[in-house]
Amino acid sequence: MQKGAVLWFTGHSKSGKTALTRLLSDELQQRGYRVARLDSDTLPEAIIKPQADTWEERQRLKYENLSFLSRLLYEYETVVLIASVGRFRQLRERLREQIPDYLEIYLNCPLDIRLQRDVQGKYQTHSDYFHFYEEPERPDILLETGQMSPEECVRLILQHLKDRGYIH
Repeated sequence: MQKGAVLWFTGHSKSGKTALTRLLSDELQQRGYRVARLDSDTLPEAIIKPQADTWEERQRLKYENLSFLSRLLYEYETVVLIASVGRFRQLRERLREQIPDYLEIYLNCPLDIRLQRDVQGKYQTHSDYFHFYEEPERPDILLETGQMSPEECVRLILQHLKDRGYIH
């Protein structure tokens, strides 16, 4: 029987969260694992952009939505891949406290590379808050996505999951 886990892929916008969770999801599914991707780029707006008066409150509500969904899927022994900036460290750490099989995967990528990847111009359009991000203090996995290929990153994650007993 499969063991559930929640992996939060965190990092600045355009650091590679969506690409890595897609690749990892495909690989795990090919190996027969039940996987769910919760991606801020593709989830319904009611989940990722809840109505609130302030940006901070919207971020908190977004976290609560992602947290609820990930806990529910985890209870059904699903490997949950969250692809979301998760701008506030405290909120990401709160989920760690709630789920024993939680891994925080920090995608570190230099600004110049992120700007090259930003074909939609989000960094310029949303400059008032777009750069705000509290880096993890002790991520379970640190990936230098400006230097490593997506395939290299996925291999490292898979090895980590195997070493921790989440997959075989």
